[in-house]
Amino acid sequence: MKHILVIAEIFEEMIRPVTWELVAAARRIMDLENSGLIKIITLSDDPLSLADKIAEQTGVDVIGLKIPGCMGYDSDVYKQALSWLIKNMEPSHILTAHTSQGRDFAPGLAIRLKAASISGVNKIKSDHKGLIYSRSVLSNNQNMILRPVPGIPVVLTIMPGIFKFDAHENIKKGQMDIFEAPFDFGSDSSGSICHKRIIKKACENKVLKQADIIVSAGRGIGEKENLEKIFQFAKCFSFSAVGASRPLVDTGWIGYEHQVGITGAVVTPKLYIACGISGSSQHLAGMKDTQFVVSINSNPHAPIFRHSDFCIVEDAVEFIQAFLKCKADREY
Repeated sequence: MKHILVIAEIFEEMIRPVTWELVAAARRIMDLENSGLIKIITLSDDPLSLADKIAEQTGVDVIGLKIPGCMGYDSDVYKQALSWLIKNMEPSHILTAHTSQGRDFAPGLAIRLKAASISGVNKIKSDHKGLIYSRSVLSNNQNMILRPVPGIPVVLTIMPGIFKFDAHENIKKGQMDIFEAPFDFGSDSSGSICHKRIIKKACENKVLKQADIIVSAGRGIGEKENLEKIFQFAKCFSFSAVGASRPLVDTGWIGYEHQVGITGAVVTPKLYIACGISGSSQHLAGMKDTQFVVSINSNPHAPIFRHSDFCIVEDAVEFIQAFLKCKADREY
């Protein structure tokens, strides 16, 4: 029976929640193919406690790969160690998260395993010929349907926030196997790149996570000066905060503490107002559990509209200006 392998996402010796979503995606594949055996792989200098927790929470068998000297994520380490472990397992699928970590090592791992590679998978289906995968293209406005070459393994990076993990009560704990990689990745022998330490940027996104209403800005606001209107708009609501898409943070328009998405804050407000945000999968994953979503965008085909309760097809800045003027007139 072919293995469906899940690479657990570990950061600072903690299991990231996207790992459970990968297990849900693996179960989806197993159900569609009506075959397969899921196993989860976790890498660490000391993987025992991580493997134990994963086995307990998922009921899936776990392989803990002990890598002496591996104190944090390293692309070269992951590719070498995983290819060494996986090459004799003959898996049908290897799943990792479409995060900065997964996107980094997945293509290189696929090359080493002589496997197919599909990134950013947002849907898994099947037809009479077998499994097919969907991924977003053209600025998330369209989906591309892909079918890998049969008979070879496929490495998939799965979009966070797509597959929901259902925890079962009274689940039987999975079995654990601990292996040690036959190489040392200590700081003096890890090759051209080695992990030293993680330096975190000082920021605070508690305001975002505690807000009842979030007004978020995207590239559709046009220019940095229009952020002032976003802040004015947010002040019209009680218990509100200002959020932003990653492009605005990357360009330096606004601080990282405002970023909503996979690499920013994951928020669950009562109301989320997206202003000029197209709706990338990474951003949607950060606000997917919002109770009510209002989107303002001049593009009627913006992907964000497919995930909104109320859609306003209008230039976001012009709409906000009209809203603020109307509010000022009423107060006057």
